[in-house]
Amino acid sequence: MATDDDLEIAYYRTVEDLFATLRGVPHVLSPKDFHLLRQWWRDEIPIAAVRAGITEVFAKRRDRGEPDPVVSLSYCRHAVKAHARRIAEMHVGASDEGVRQPEFDAEDALRSLESELNAAAESQRDPRPRVADAIEGIATTVGAAHELPPAGLEEHLFALESALLTTCLASLSHDECDELEGRARADAAASTTNPEARDRAFRAFRDRLLRDLLALPRLELDG
Repeated sequence: MATDDDLEIAYYRTVEDLFATLRGVPHVLSPKDFHLLRQWWRDEIPIAAVRAGITEVFAKRRDRGEPDPVVSLSYCRHAVKAHARRIAEMHVGASDEGVRQPEFDAEDALRSLESELNAAAESQRDPRPRVADAIEGIATTVGAAHELPPAGLEEHLFALESALLTTCLASLSHDECDELEGRARADAAASTTNPEARDRAFRAFRDRLLRDLLALPRLELDG
């Protein structure tokens, strides 16, 4: 039977592994980050809130096109706190109104998404091992998302979708990445002359080409 110490260590490792997966490179928490993580553990912040907050920050930076990586958990503290508050409010609401069953089995849907991701990872194992590792990391996080209340799953999956695309793109070889982005840039230039719209179109074309190249599923719940 797991002790409190075992659970605490697992909590730390889960967060450290997720952070490394989203960055696309090995990452060891700094003393400052570890202090913040220990405070989350002592405050009983659900691991689901930590996962959702971290993936949201990575997703938003990606969508804004910010080149600087997220290098510290402190960047994520406000998002984690917001998700923890939202989860607490959902639990209170469920207690007040009675627990209502979702219209579909979210856990089955998540297992299906995890299976699709693992299949995509397996297909990339030989030609692109770094990509396979990135996909598997997101698959593990998707599989654990059943801890979130049903109302928070779509938001969490949206953030994970952005993280999936970001880590896979970063895991391609330089040549493949340059070729893919070059095609996306050409398609975007042909579709619009407005600079702002062209930037949005570039990201959309790039993401579509990346999905096609790696056979990535969309992280959506059908139901």
